[in-house]
Amino acid sequence: MNWKEFFKHNLIITIILINIFLITLVVVYFFLIYVEKRTGASITDPLLKILPSVNVSVPLFILTYAGTIVGVFYVLRNPSLTILTLITYTLILWLRMICMYFTPLEPPDGIIPLRDFILESTFYSGNVNLKDLFFSGHTASMFMFFTIISNKVLKIIYLIITILVACLLLIQHAHYTIDVLVAPIMVWFAYYIANFVYRFYFKEKKSKFA
Repeated sequence: MNWKEFFKHNLIITIILINIFLITLVVVYFFLIYVEKRTGASITDPLLKILPSVNVSVPLFILTYAGTIVGVFYVLRNPSLTILTLITYTLILWLRMICMYFTPLEPPDGIIPLRDFILESTFYSGNVNLKDLFFSGHTASMFMFFTIISNKVLKIIYLIITILVACLLLIQHAHYTIDVLVAPIMVWFAYYIANFVYRFYFKEKKSKFA
């Protein structure tokens, strides 16, 4: 089923999901401002103690945004996959906010601010955020595409990208080790819930566009 035919049967629910996603982005924007103003706890991270702190913002930027662009174009070819991805990513954003709210953290020792000019001009309000830590959004985003995409070659590529992104974040000391290790677990949880929501609303139509 193409997008035109998909909208004939699912326009209202698609509009609702898009609006929920947009509202979530607004909430994230203000939540990150709040997070940066809090005082949090510092974690003793044995791995970061032995890793040199190196600025790898450029390769991180290239990997995450190249992975995001390819992933978005891939899922947009299939309406059902797009809806599933939209639900999954929205849930990931809410899970991140919940986790950050209950685990206020100070930046790791030796952190080199991760420069992301797109985020700095949008969600970061022109600032360089340091406390949006638990769990890693960069790692979660790449692992989400690994989870959702069925193409075997692309899955391997996204698994490699996920591992590289996680390693680079640690090298830059932009996250604690626990931040990158928990991210895939949260993605699996979000994906599981998203599948349940998807089947609930599209159970009678799934075979038409899956």
